[in-house]
Amino acid sequence: MPEVIKKSRRYSDFFAYPEDRELEELRIVHSLKESLEITNVAFFDQANTRGRGNDPPDCEALLLDGRRLGVEVTELVDPEAIMAHKNGALTQWAEWDEDKLINSITQRLKAKDIAKNIKGGPYDIYMVIIHTDEPILNFDYTFPILSDYPFRYYSVIDRAFLLMSYDPKYRCCPYIELNIKN
Repeated sequence: MPEVIKKSRRYSDFFAYPEDRELEELRIVHSLKESLEITNVAFFDQANTRGRGNDPPDCEALLLDGRRLGVEVTELVDPEAIMAHKNGALTQWAEWDEDKLINSITQRLKAKDIAKNIKGGPYDIYMVIIHTDEPILNFDYTFPILSDYPFRYYSVIDRAFLLMSYDPKYRCCPYIELNIKN
């Protein structure tokens, strides 16, 4: 069996690129950029990886006005569903109710909102992309839950997005900009 297939968890892995984590993160940033362009709200360009040992943030980009953007990438996935899948429950998907979704996103944001960990910079805008390929977490399910939910009290994060895997209905990777209140 090829090494890449062995490394793949084969659950919720649309964005996975197990042979190169840096390239995976950069591809996620580019996926968000392409989706923002499709919806005519692009605000950054020229994304590059910072390299292992130089993160966080995982990537840097330029805002369209030339200022600097730090981009941290993180995943939203249910670890129990991954284990169930690895143990042969190939049709078992994680259940995501409103509380679990909001609490999981809040945990990811809190984990990425630690100023002392940030390298490089200064960044004019610090952004977090939370990507997911959880089967239930598509745009039509998550948008009504997250569109008005106020995520509060972040000292470092200026903008945050939930990026979902490609959806043929939208012809892109749909995203939701999370309502970050400082």
